[in-house]
Amino acid sequence: MAAGIAARAHDASVVLIEGDALGGTCVNVGCVPSKTLLAAAGARHTAATNLFAGAPTGVGEVDLASLVAQKDRLIEGLRQHKYADVADAHGFEIHHGQARFADPATLLVDDQPLRARAYVVAAGAEPARPAIAGIDDVEWLTSTTAMTLDELPASLLVIGGGYVGSEQAQLFAHLGSAVTLVGRPAPGSEPELAAALRQVLLDDGIEVVAERATRVDTRDGQVVAGTASGRCVAAQRLLVATGRTPRTKTLGLTAAADCPR
Repeated sequence: MAAGIAARAHDASVVLIEGDALGGTCVNVGCVPSKTLLAAAGARHTAATNLFAGAPTGVGEVDLASLVAQKDRLIEGLRQHKYADVADAHGFEIHHGQARFADPATLLVDDQPLRARAYVVAAGAEPARPAIAGIDDVEWLTSTTAMTLDELPASLLVIGGGYVGSEQAQLFAHLGSAVTLVGRPAPGSEPELAAALRQVLLDDGIEVVAERATRVDTRDGQVVAGTASGRCVAAQRLLVATGRTPRTKTLGLTAAADCPR
């Protein structure tokens, strides 16, 4: 969107190709849905941990389907107002289709050629599949699919202590799930910051296993993760947040690489 707006400011014609939902990661599967659900979860957590007996609050059963539907309505509105309407205002077309390069000068959109003087690739990223033994034999959630659940899991095992894993762990813990986080909180950050985050998670009732998960399997209807030290932890559902990978597999970038100088 930013590239299209800038190009139109220089009187270039612009076509934006979108193969998925308009709005990208932030609106659809990142900032907007996670912060919306975190706000709802925070409201419940505040009520559940109320320190003032003279101002009683109550905490009932979470209707996750209702929260997710409310989140989806917000996303739909933002797609229209912040993206579709903005494109109309700046005078460029949004075409929904699958794009791939046929050669350095030709982009195919749903197998129809589209030529341009320049191409901007801003395809974003998606959750990466982790290199954990047994991962192909268990059902696991990503941060994207977790925020589409319509039932709250009684317990949740989160693998990955980065910002996405920590955020999802806190979200579901505040909604009422029993959460176990496997991984070092805030890996790669200063020790003081990592220690502070770990304490926040512990204070929220999250069990933190600061080790690397080496394998996963299913036992008695639960997902079980094993660590390098031999420790095993189990939960009803598994969420994996160990990083992201570029969404470029279907773009045919190899065909575009031989660009003449």
